Amino acid sequence: MTSSSPSSSPPTSSSPGESSDARAPASPGPPGTGDGPYTLDVRGEICPFTFVRTKLALEDLPIGAALRVIVDHEPATRNLPRSSAEWGQEVLGVTELAGSSPRAWAIDLRKRVR
Repeated sequence: MTSSSPSSSPPTSSSPGESSDARAPASPGPPGTGDGPYTLDVRGEICPFTFVRTKLALEDLPIGAALRVIVDHEPATRNLPRSSAEWGQEVLGVTELAGSSPRAWAIDLRKRVR
């Protein structure tokens, strides 16, 4: 089991299918995303791991920041927004990414609660 200490650095994205908790700087997200914007790429992950990684990333963000989560697991397009909303976060939208092979979706969230 690995442990990590709290960090003052913002959450960033993981490489697709990467099994470690390593994260890299995010790329710009959709317009009007407030502080950030941040992208978390969890392609290659399945539920519930998509939500676990998303929750960890959101915990590191300031209130009001936007997070774009990229998934390729179709059930995550329903489960991740539902779980995030139940947790108190704002779901901005779910969009299929055109031209992605295999299929991928962007789930845009805004942090509303700690």
